[in-house]
Amino acid sequence: MTKDQIPHGFPTIDMGPQLKVVERTRTATMLCAASGNPDPEIYWFKDFLPVDIGSSNGRIKQLRSGALQIENSEESDQGKYECVAVNSAGTRYSAPANLYVREMTGRKFHPETGSSRSDPRGFR
Repeated sequence: MTKDQIPHGFPTIDMGPQLKVVERTRTATMLCAASGNPDPEIYWFKDFLPVDIGSSNGRIKQLRSGALQIENSEESDQGKYECVAVNSAGTRYSAPANLYVREMTGRKFHPETGSSRSDPRGFR
């Protein structure tokens, strides 16, 4: 479809989600902003399936801005996320962005040297 064939008001993704790394139990926010006429509704997909906000016991919510907020991140939240803007003129998908959830990297204090060192557990 060329630019002159796109219907007036067709949704545009103004800001799509970006690659994000979050430590387990922390909050991750995937951003999405869209425009169109009428204003589009925003929906989220994870690994090509709709994000079921209702089944998360309030841990996953969509903010008024359209962003997806994941509290108390778990390894199962890791995946490829896309936001989708939908209005009466059409549907537009964002580029996908990966969310990685890693183990918390604890810092261990070594009294003999007076320094701290990262625990190199990294990604799971």
